[in-house]
Amino acid sequence: MPQGQAAIAPARTTVPAETEIAALFDRLISAWNDGNGEAYGQAFTRDADYVSFDGSHLQGRPEIVRVHRQLFETHLRGSTLSGKINSIRLLTPDIAVVHATGDTQLAGRSSVAPERHSIQTLVALYDGNEWRFTAFHNNRIRPIGRGIGTFLWLFTDWLWRQFGPLSRS
Repeated sequence: MPQGQAAIAPARTTVPAETEIAALFDRLISAWNDGNGEAYGQAFTRDADYVSFDGSHLQGRPEIVRVHRQLFETHLRGSTLSGKINSIRLLTPDIAVVHATGDTQLAGRSSVAPERHSIQTLVALYDGNEWRFTAFHNNRIRPIGRGIGTFLWLFTDWLWRQFGPLSRS
């Protein structure tokens, strides 16, 4: 480069970030539906944080891959995942917050299980080449204050206090 000229940054894709993030989300769902733990993990950064519906906290892509390989070989074998992005908010040109909903249909079932309806918050990060998720938090949707829903919340909280892992300490 001639002296006095500034380095030119590599051109960013002309595809809108939201389109690329939506494609990443679609690849995540496809990897689940293929039962491919490795491909599922590739949607995440090497140091990603992943909080599953039960509060388990996985740290890093290798752990995300390992756990999902095991799940796809056992409890989630043959399951399918459907999901929908509800919003993508760019915080900077390279960081986005994504809110999505998802449903899991277990193998042998004819429909999704309503008790598995979840909402996710994901943080997407652009590393200069591609988008990946660097944080994922999944939560079951259990509205409180709707008739029997309040009773169920109170009852399951009571059960957890009585029989959960911390009840014996």
